[in-house]
Amino acid sequence: MTKPDRDVTELIDFSSSNIDGELLPVRRCVCGQEFSYWEFVISIYRDNPYSCPECNRKFYFISNIRVFEVMDEGTSQ
Repeated sequence: MTKPDRDVTELIDFSSSNIDGELLPVRRCVCGQEFSYWEFVISIYRDNPYSCPECNRKFYFISNIRVFEVMDEGTSQ
């Protein structure tokens, strides 16, 4: 039986402002290893995860987009 994937978002340091569509630069892994910018990246593909070169843990990411409406004075609902 396969274990469910573990959400480690809070344990990894990354720059979400520089997602390259399918790649996300990781600055610090769960294991604590730090990387320079774009030295270690992970992708969106679960079936082809990228492994940390230090601890060999495998990762992928999911991008969540949220859209907000600016509610100024006079904006009707």
